[in-house]
Amino acid sequence: EERIRECNLDSQGAIYISESAKAGAVLSYWYELAINGYASVNAIKRQELIDADHLRLRQLIWPEADKQ
Repeated sequence: EERIRECNLDSQGAIYISESAKAGAVLSYWYELAINGYASVNAIKRQELIDADHLRLRQLIWPEADKQ
C-alpha cells in the first residue's frame, strides 16, 4: 500500500498514465506474492482476504473504475 501511495496519482496527462502504470505493476506484483505465499490459511479464507485487499488497493489507483 505504501508503494502505491507514493505514486503521483493526482497528476494529469502523461504523468498520470506513467504513475498509474507504476502503481498497477506494484499491485500485480503484490497479488502474485499474495496468491503464492499465503499458505498458512485455508484456500477459501485466503482468497477472501486477498480479494478484499486487492479491491481496496485497486481503489487507491483507479477510484472511478470500480464505481461503474
